Amino acid sequence: MARLIYACRFQVPASEGAKPVLSAYGDWISRHYVERRGLSGFTYNPASGGAVPELPPGHTLIEDHFVGATGEITRLIWAYPADGDGDLEWRNEIRVGVFGENCAVEHLILINSIDYRITPTRLSLGSPAVIRQLCSETAVQIGDMQIKATPYPLHTKDVDRFIELLQSPKRRLPIVFVSPYADGEPNALDESLLAQHLAGVAVVVTVSDLEATRDITDALGKTLSCFDGGVRIYWPGFSIKDDPRSHRLYLGARITLAGPEAVARSIEKSIFAVAAFRFVPDPLFNEVINAAEQAERLQRVEVQKASSGDNWESYAIELDEKLSVANQMISDLQAENKNLKENHQIFFSSRMLGEAEEDIVSEDVAAPTSIEEALGQAKTKKNLIILDSAFEAAKDSPFQRPAEILAALEDLDEISAEWVKQHQETGSGGDILQALKNRGWGKRSSMHISNTTRKQYGSHYKFAYKGERQLFEPHITLGSGDANSCASIHFLLDQSCGKIVIGHVGRHLPNTKT
Repeated sequence: MARLIYACRFQVPASEGAKPVLSAYGDWISRHYVERRGLSGFTYNPASGGAVPELPPGHTLIEDHFVGATGEITRLIWAYPADGDGDLEWRNEIRVGVFGENCAVEHLILINSIDYRITPTRLSLGSPAVIRQLCSETAVQIGDMQIKATPYPLHTKDVDRFIELLQSPKRRLPIVFVSPYADGEPNALDESLLAQHLAGVAVVVTVSDLEATRDITDALGKTLSCFDGGVRIYWPGFSIKDDPRSHRLYLGARITLAGPEAVARSIEKSIFAVAAFRFVPDPLFNEVINAAEQAERLQRVEVQKASSGDNWESYAIELDEKLSVANQMISDLQAENKNLKENHQIFFSSRMLGEAEEDIVSEDVAAPTSIEEALGQAKTKKNLIILDSAFEAAKDSPFQRPAEILAALEDLDEISAEWVKQHQETGSGGDILQALKNRGWGKRSSMHISNTTRKQYGSHYKFAYKGERQLFEPHITLGSGDANSCASIHFLLDQSCGKIVIGHVGRHLPNTKT
């Protein structure tokens, strides 16, 4: 059975009907035979109404037209042997229809094995060149969104609208968010090429300034944001309460290690696989095609009745047999679809959609469900010392994003290790605040509290360590507002042992603003 591996659907303005789209498809198919098959002079244009040209053996090109009350449709089915693997067949199923002022396009790619040979496939898949062309020449309509196959720059002034788009229930396409490095250097991925390859199935957003990255981190929290050369896929249905692992993150370090080309392929494979799994045919196409095929069947029945009454019964039996086969096929497809949906969670959790990638939370550790649990997981880190006062504060905190607490503690663990290494090499461990900023904590981290706060509330910031109460000024603030959405981590660096000591994790400590 053929396997669907690519699917997209969109609409373009129909000021000239379907002719520009059909001409683009004709040029695309013609280039295939001229450039890849060596058939100089091969031309095909489904917009002209001419005959389908002769093809090489094993190739198929079928063109159908359907006219109904609500629209006019051209259907193309084009299949050919896969290059380098003659046991596989590529099959393109294309439907182009004009419905009022819009021209709808639906493009499916299926791959089919035409011989029983058990060997893995080596496929390189991207949006077809014709889709990239159509989505580049004009803004295409997908649901309520108008998009082009180009990266969309995000400026600080647009952050609020971007956050609103992320959480919009009307969004149908994933957003691939590409962040610059902490020093302002651009991401290692080729954003324009990525947008071209994902034409029609995803939106690529690239940050134009570091301040926008920090604002998004402030709005979403570190575990759901993306920074320092990272790339993240935000799937439709996004919520700030989501498990961070639901929206795949590729860290900048991972991109450097694996190579930008390999990471780009992983992103594309993930999105193509989900698009194929989630594809639902446009009902406008089905309505016109089903009505046209039904009219054609009725016409054949009338012709058969008029030509020979004796053959009418056998024809009716033949139709009944075909109907039975069709009903059985529908039943089988419904069962298959049900099975796919039931295994949806397994499909994603087993990471079948491409190369393994790093998460913001360790792959070997489940996301914590409470701050106490986050502290318990962080206590295993060799570069952290977590005091009893931190656990006591955690018990009293209703903060709703414990995974973000764990992420902050893991960053502090790494910063401590880097400080020790640099101190051993140079005699100076470096700037802790800058290290926090490089990891996306930005405006939410500070190494001091104000003089006024120290004078009025200093006792709240002191915790017992090494037999005395010490002032824990350095801190990270997570979120804002009430205790459900705001928490703070207070720490200090013990240079004698090269470890970061955590004194408080929980409710924001009192200051002159509270």
